[in-house]
Amino acid sequence: MDVGVHVSLWTPEWTSPFLDGIDKAADLGCSCVEIPLMDPANFPLDDTRRRLAANGLSVYCGTGLSKETDIGSSTESIRENGIRHLSECLRLCAELGSDSLGGVIHSPWGLKGRADPGYSRRVASSLARLADLAAKNGTSLALECINRYENSFLNTVDQCLALLGIIGRENVGLHLDTYHMNIEESGMVAAMTRAGARLLRLHLSENTRGYPGSGALAWDEIIAAAKASGYKGPWILESYVQPDFPASSDVCVWRPIEPDSSESLRRSIDFIRELVSAD
Repeated sequence: MDVGVHVSLWTPEWTSPFLDGIDKAADLGCSCVEIPLMDPANFPLDDTRRRLAANGLSVYCGTGLSKETDIGSSTESIRENGIRHLSECLRLCAELGSDSLGGVIHSPWGLKGRADPGYSRRVASSLARLADLAAKNGTSLALECINRYENSFLNTVDQCLALLGIIGRENVGLHLDTYHMNIEESGMVAAMTRAGARLLRLHLSENTRGYPGSGALAWDEIIAAAKASGYKGPWILESYVQPDFPASSDVCVWRPIEPDSSESLRRSIDFIRELVSAD
């Protein structure tokens, strides 16, 4: 049972140095961290492995796509750019020991508008190639459904399950985030149940994007539903609470979400661990 945090809690930019976040997560009693692989070519692999080993933490990795790396693009060179980026991320997952690559790896973050009829087919074809590559190292792909204001392609569990059917690979699954689910799903527990065994990763965040336990979400029901579906992956807190970070403007955080962020975070981690550990 891995309970941890996304290191972006402490990084002002998506590509900022994150190694100190590994130490902070360990100090908070976490057993794992999630690390973004936004710039694989400059990723500090050796330093990251040393810091993880020194703290005894397991690691999970995620990344995202841009217009220049859109694996569903009608332009082949752009699709290939995206496949190369994700292939490099999968290489780093294998080097670090992350059993999956999560995040918005199906289409660009910030994508707007309805896709053309061939978009899903091109995305599925690209992801099938990547899934075959990932399988060589025993790695999976976890596709994150996010809200309609941040991406127009994949917002719900049902949309993701439909795409998995087109991809046709068993090592491709879902990456769910409670903040996004609270916007897009008519019933979070029912959606979690439909995800079932295809759920590979779970991000935990309040309806405010603050720390779990500080807002309106029914965490006992959410955790129970994930466990009942057979979820065995990490329980990762991913919140954005600092309005003065440049990255915070990307997710529309304009005010302090948590007045005492460090102590609130510790309480939230303990809160989630207790729920996850309950029979």
